[in-house]
Amino acid sequence: MSSSNRYPIQKFLLLFLWVVAASAGPLDRSWRSLGMGGAGVAISDDADAVHQNPAGLSQLGFKGSCMPLDTLGYKRNAIDTWGLGVGAELDPNLLSRLYHFYDNNKTTMDSAQKDPKSLLKNQQLFNEIYQFDRLPIPVHTSIDMGGAVRNYGAAIWSDNTMSLQIDRGALTPKAGIRLTSTIAAEAATSRSFIDDRLNLGFGYRIVAKTDETREYDVTQLQDEGQKGATRMVFKSLSNIRRSEDWGHGLDFGFIWFQSPGLRYGGAIQNVGMKLYDRFQTPDLSLGLAWAPRRFQRNDKWSRKINFALSTTELLEDTLGYKPLSKLNFGAEWEQTVIPHVIVGRISAGVKGGYYTAGVSGTLVHLFRGEFLTYADEGGKFTGAVENRYYMFRIGIGL
Repeated sequence: MSSSNRYPIQKFLLLFLWVVAASAGPLDRSWRSLGMGGAGVAISDDADAVHQNPAGLSQLGFKGSCMPLDTLGYKRNAIDTWGLGVGAELDPNLLSRLYHFYDNNKTTMDSAQKDPKSLLKNQQLFNEIYQFDRLPIPVHTSIDMGGAVRNYGAAIWSDNTMSLQIDRGALTPKAGIRLTSTIAAEAATSRSFIDDRLNLGFGYRIVAKTDETREYDVTQLQDEGQKGATRMVFKSLSNIRRSEDWGHGLDFGFIWFQSPGLRYGGAIQNVGMKLYDRFQTPDLSLGLAWAPRRFQRNDKWSRKINFALSTTELLEDTLGYKPLSKLNFGAEWEQTVIPHVIVGRISAGVKGGYYTAGVSGTLVHLFRGEFLTYADEGGKFTGAVENRYYMFRIGIGL
């Protein structure tokens, strides 16, 4: 037996460890799920199934197309689309601190453009700049469009993060601007078995990702930063056209109806994806969802209420995180407020040990808006430093 075939199990384990040790793969966020703590993998009954769990696509459709949900009287969409959604993610506290720092020291920095070393004489500036030393200050924007009908869905989306970072510097303060852009196209399909109790889904994702950085003296930031940011955007768009740098990944998912109101679900995403000669860690999520029968209604005053729990990022070794930080849970209430005019949703949950909350609405089945807040860990272990973000998105859809 050749040495290449002598230890197949050991070779498989080494390959598995290599994939797990790689960086996390890019995924478009499910805003609905994030509002309820990121616990929606076992729900996924709208167009977000393309991003989160392709098996959920079998839950869309008119009455009669999904036996368990029809039995439950669960509110369903025959079609769900985002014709165009534009969103932003901000940390208002951090941006406010940066604005006050700039406002307090604008005169000093303007006068130092001719002689940057004059900043060394301003002790107040250096005392205040310590709060930002090597602290990324990001502004995140997103654009997405896509839709789903029963068993089929597709989407195109982009995530862009412009991040400012200030360094106290050895002599004079420096500033860096970093632009990270991700553009992706994805498609998914699903099928139902065993009287629609078992749903299996498959998806494909193609991703282009770029990362550009420019550095300045802090005194140059006001004049040159905007020009530099614009050049970075155009260079990033040019880089994305290089097909040899695209990543390709596969998604697999399932949803099992233990009863009409109790669903188990799971998905593994970005399987086999490689970006810039580095494999991306697949995202593995498992969860359950409970929809109490007495609260469901599927008529002109439609209503659905879900409670959900999930574990996420199971293959990603996040340094310092406690095991329970990967356990997410939450709830949502979607209600028709005025038939054919206004539908609203509220949600809340816990993700990574921090609370999340969201509110969304649809006007005349066309105009859509969402707002939510969540937090991620800014320290070296769970519960050390809360980075709180606020997100909003507006768009048109069905």
